[in-house]
Amino acid sequence: QTCVSGGLLAALLVLALMLSQGNRHVAIQLGSWVHIPHYHFQIELVFDRLSVPFVILTFLLCGTIGAFANKYMHREPGFNRFFVFYSLFVLGMIVTSLAGTIETLFAGWELVGLSSALLVAYYHERQGPVRNGLRVWCVYRVSDAALLIASVVLHHMTGEGQFDQFLGAGAWPEGVASVTEHQAFVVGLLLLVAAMGKSAMVPFSGWLPRAMEGPTPSSAVFYGALSVHLGAFLLLRVS
Repeated sequence: QTCVSGGLLAALLVLALMLSQGNRHVAIQLGSWVHIPHYHFQIELVFDRLSVPFVILTFLLCGTIGAFANKYMHREPGFNRFFVFYSLFVLGMIVTSLAGTIETLFAGWELVGLSSALLVAYYHERQGPVRNGLRVWCVYRVSDAALLIASVVLHHMTGEGQFDQFLGAGAWPEGVASVTEHQAFVVGLLLLVAAMGKSAMVPFSGWLPRAMEGPTPSSAVFYGALSVHLGAFLLLRVS
């Protein structure tokens, strides 16, 4: 709770600074991890009008439900295990929200998927939760594969992973595209499949009711509030 509260205060401070200074796009480079001809993979965090409100919402909901879970789960034998998975989820949400490159977003995307599947199978002494957790994980694999292929295709076409560079320069529709119509269609289709799988859209919606096998707090914050909306966030980020 201390970490979540500190993160919420920091996010509110960043929002206040952005509003007071009029700077609506702040990018923080954390280094280039792989740099070879035509490819480079960077870790970059971006604070803008999309990421900062989503981060504030994440901290508010995760902090509120975490405080509830502290009382609700206090007699469960896997109390500490629950909060380890819960912490992984919060970290994944923050990394995904602040990602400035598609590979950084993919790292947070994977953390969210892993922690979600583990929490669905939290009551591992029963067959049902384990089976449903595996099915959720399988659907997430399709979504993750689509996002990973989109990332590789974008790097192959443009050599860029930054969201503000890899599809062109300038705001839509006046900007200059760096990919052809057919290339943009392929990448857009892959990103749409990734968003559909994560957000439980038809035909991937079957995992959502199965996710209710997890503890009530995890169902509330993952599948009812935040995790299920990551697909829409991805489409907003690449729009």
